[in-house]
Amino acid sequence: MKTFHISNFGCRASQSEGASIHQELLDSNAVESSSAYDAGVVIVNSCTVTDEADRQVRQMIRRIASRNPQAQIVVTGCYAQRAPEEVAQLPQVRYVVGNSHKPMVGQIALGLFEQDFSTHGRAEILCSSIFLEKELHAAPHSGSGGRTRAVVKVQDGCNANCSFCIIPSVRGRSRSMSPESVLDEVRELVSRGYKEVVFSGIHLGTYGRDIHPNTTFFDLLCETLQIPHLERLRLSSIEPLEVSPEIIELMAGHSRIARHFHIPLQSGSAGILRAMRRPYTPEYYAGLVRSIRARIPGAAIGADVMVGFPGESDDDFQATYRLIEESPLTYLHVFPFSSRPGTVAATIPGHIPDHVARFRAKSLRQLIARKNEEFRRSMLGREMEVLVLEDGSALSDNFIRVEIPSAEPVNRWIRIRANALTEEGLQA
Repeated sequence: MKTFHISNFGCRASQSEGASIHQELLDSNAVESSSAYDAGVVIVNSCTVTDEADRQVRQMIRRIASRNPQAQIVVTGCYAQRAPEEVAQLPQVRYVVGNSHKPMVGQIALGLFEQDFSTHGRAEILCSSIFLEKELHAAPHSGSGGRTRAVVKVQDGCNANCSFCIIPSVRGRSRSMSPESVLDEVRELVSRGYKEVVFSGIHLGTYGRDIHPNTTFFDLLCETLQIPHLERLRLSSIEPLEVSPEIIELMAGHSRIARHFHIPLQSGSAGILRAMRRPYTPEYYAGLVRSIRARIPGAAIGADVMVGFPGESDDDFQATYRLIEESPLTYLHVFPFSSRPGTVAATIPGHIPDHVARFRAKSLRQLIARKNEEFRRSMLGREMEVLVLEDGSALSDNFIRVEIPSAEPVNRWIRIRANALTEEGLQA
């Protein structure tokens, strides 16, 4: 039997690519295995944003090789693009496929079904400069990654030059899918019954700047909302300077866009933001999230925050802590600084000891846990419409997981009243 399993790491854009590969294999009559430990072919869709991301990928591959010695492993994604020779040394890896060749992964996996594992020698590497990629074409297969929510990658690459970030070197220049292709993919997913579509990208707010004639992300949102029967549209991460007043007003006035913003902060210190080469000030960010809260009172507002950046003093960290404490942020993704080879930040002196970075990360996680509880508590007693997910829970438009009292059909909207808090969500 042609069995496969895909292990996805990293961002929404990477998950969308994994979903496309998943759909391609299903369309070719391959059978998905629920576990990497009993699949014939395992695709590891990697991330490389931090040292920890690399470590998790290596750990997963070694675990698969140990527990499933007949598995044929294909490694793709950002780690495969950044360090293909390093990945090729890992046990049982048959192919290393960089982002430059990622559209080939499905066919490579199908070819492995016809090969004898005993013939395995050194892993074959398919990887070239990602900067040769000038356009972003629609995925060959509209994927979903689930039965309720579909992620559509509308943009790839990044033209920013943040001093700590390796991603531009493994994703290339910013490239946008044509509006026609995006709309066609959304229509296809809606026709297949998906209730929620999530727009993702590496630098989502720059969508359309490379297309002729130029268009904007706001224009794309407006066109998408005209698609009949699209029930909910959600946005993934968008940079502070690209959250325009027009986007805020559109989301405030349109019930089919989820009340959910994810806006990277990285630091609340002006000096650290300059060292990071982030093009906004703490004051700008604080004003932006306050304006969102004022216009859309129940919105979830999340952020990425980095602690332990080289040279980050106690005062710098306290500035970040105070900004978050005084802001309407409802959740955080907190990352200790990870030195990435080839980035400017890797050469900056004044690296922070690991134990200090871990303490700062813990402090922010404790702070946001309290703020998130306050946010969820403000929802108690309210009625809300939620989407039933595969795991039996449900998701609100403002990104709260809801435990529902009885089994409901997956992929269905239900109206509930929030009656109690759970550890991380609400209970109907």
